[in-house]
Amino acid sequence: MPRRHLVIMLVASTLLTPSLLHAEAVSSTASFADMTAPLEIVVDRDITRVAAAKRLARLHAETGNWAEALRVLERSAPHARKDAEYQGFAGTVLRQLKRSTEAAEAYRRAIALKPDDGRWWVGLGLALEDAGKRKEATQAFTAAREREQTLPPALRKLAEKRGR
Repeated sequence: MPRRHLVIMLVASTLLTPSLLHAEAVSSTASFADMTAPLEIVVDRDITRVAAAKRLARLHAETGNWAEALRVLERSAPHARKDAEYQGFAGTVLRQLKRSTEAAEAYRRAIALKPDDGRWWVGLGLALEDAGKRKEATQAFTAAREREQTLPPALRKLAEKRGR
């Protein structure tokens, strides 16, 4: 597996925290459908249930189904405007779908809600890099380093490396 793909997987799993990290981590006693069906029902009946939507979207993301994760998030988006975790997670999903400009917007919404969380600054830096905005990306990584106490070790290293 190319190094870039490993970095992407590491960053995605860190930004998804808390998560199952891998599809294999899904309990062997419960199938994916068994886990998602009740959440689908909840989200279909009441799109204001943001926590259920986030969990369902995370399950889809953990299996690599980023498009389905975004579909779930988009349904509850109007009710998650003040949820930094939701906005940051939306940024991660959009980055995986190669929609860097929209990802940067989502990370900026997360930052506006919770500016001291370095994860959103790292995500913003990555999205800006993807969009070819290197100077702005470096500034975001610098801001992330200033919040290093909120960063897991892998993201701290990434912010240090890319913020130079």
